[in-house]
Amino acid sequence: MKLSDPHSCRIRRPVRQAQAFTLIEAVGSTWLMVNVILLGLFAVHLMGLREEKLLESKAGASDSARRNITQLKNDIYGAKGWMLGTWNGSSFTAVSNSGVAQQGSAMIIYPVVLSSNQAVDMSQFIVYYFDSNNVANQDGHLCYYCSTNGSSRIVVSNLLPPLSFTAEDCYGMTKSNMVYKNVIHTTFQYAQFQYPLTQVGSNSIFDYYRIDVRATPHLPDGP
Repeated sequence: MKLSDPHSCRIRRPVRQAQAFTLIEAVGSTWLMVNVILLGLFAVHLMGLREEKLLESKAGASDSARRNITQLKNDIYGAKGWMLGTWNGSSFTAVSNSGVAQQGSAMIIYPVVLSSNQAVDMSQFIVYYFDSNNVANQDGHLCYYCSTNGSSRIVVSNLLPPLSFTAEDCYGMTKSNMVYKNVIHTTFQYAQFQYPLTQVGSNSIFDYYRIDVRATPHLPDGP
């Protein structure tokens, strides 16, 4: 007896095999993946450079400020005599001591005492003075002049107003006369950092960078 196959009427379809990538497709996919990875690495690198610039500028400004402020404070501490006033590049004019605010754009320091009578040697002095000629370009300077060699140099640059020295009491009030143990106060407000150039302002990385300095001369009997 002949038995019929119940599945003999079904149409046999060829088995569909899984398709593989061609060589061109494999190369294209690899190229695309490599480019994505490279773009990601490049973006990370740019972010790292920006962060490094930020940290470098802050560290550089802090180091420069530390060294210059240390020198300024040491000169004030060691002063045997001092006055506030103005400096024109060759001569110093002191602020009046009769009811006038003890404030000026320059400070003269006498570091030497005559051994004969313990009086201040007026022939030897140093002057710290602010140069505001380029303050409109956010480039005010604190300069240093030494009578020994007659040379002047810039110790701090890229400063904004106020550019002045002030004699204060222990409460921070500006004095109107020269009295024993005044506190000398000055402010460094940077407009930009010199290395690298990092603008400071409302549309930049920092709003401002400010350092207040207060120091008292170690004078035995007043200024």
